[in-house]
Amino acid sequence: MPVTALFMRLLIVAVPMAVHAGSARMELMVAPGIVAEAEYWPGEADLPAVLLLHGFLATREFPTIHRLSEALAGEGFSVLAPTLSLGMSRRRQSVACEAIHTHSMEQDVAELRTWTRWLTERTGKAPVVIGHSVGGVQLTAMLDADRDLKIARAVLVSLSYFGEEQGPDEAGFLRARATTDQTLAADAMYRYSLSYCKTYVTTPSNLLSYLKWDKERLMFALTGSEVPVTVIYGDRDERIDKGWIETLRTGRVAVRPVAGANHFFDLAHEFDLLDEVLSVITEGSHG
Repeated sequence: MPVTALFMRLLIVAVPMAVHAGSARMELMVAPGIVAEAEYWPGEADLPAVLLLHGFLATREFPTIHRLSEALAGEGFSVLAPTLSLGMSRRRQSVACEAIHTHSMEQDVAELRTWTRWLTERTGKAPVVIGHSVGGVQLTAMLDADRDLKIARAVLVSLSYFGEEQGPDEAGFLRARATTDQTLAADAMYRYSLSYCKTYVTTPSNLLSYLKWDKERLMFALTGSEVPVTVIYGDRDERIDKGWIETLRTGRVAVRPVAGANHFFDLAHEFDLLDEVLSVITEGSHG
């Protein structure tokens, strides 16, 4: 067994201190010297378990995810909110765009898969997974990579795809450049752009691992998913391709717009988001 795979199987333990009321910090060694963290609220046995994922380079403390996590925990759900390590042990702060990025989509998916399996084993039930922004892409990539993974349904909030901010021409240029760079020096660090980052330093293969999840690849995975998927977005969200999201209705994806909400479902619309999520989870909505 590869060393990384071995570490991924090590036991998750609870640190003996509350992070927020009723929650505990969980730790998972994902690679030699790299420990990932999550916050966990145990819930009622007859309610679903929920995993919530933050957006790109953020943490579980990002307001949209943090508020929703606490609200769902308050409703009695078992809630797990991990922070992707992005190659850093016990990461608790967002990573700057200009930092050196050693992580890849495959590494993110591997961590999510392990957290999902842990939550399934801990609660005895297939969880609902919820992702914000490109966190929804990472969860979709996990569903696509492992069709045997036990997931009840996926809820993707303010869904965005990689390359959206750059546009098709710039994203195509970045792919071509990274492919060329890969043939010249695959392990070297280059200055690119990705998502909302105008400057993003990483290897060509790491960049391509994200860029391949463009709107075509994402749509293919979503419409072909065996797991029921619901997309929730604010109709005043200027950061996403709302027209593209609406085309998902033609596939096996439920789409729910929320009037007046923006990308982050701020305080004025946090309860609207909670209502939509609860409706999907409790009613088993898929349409």
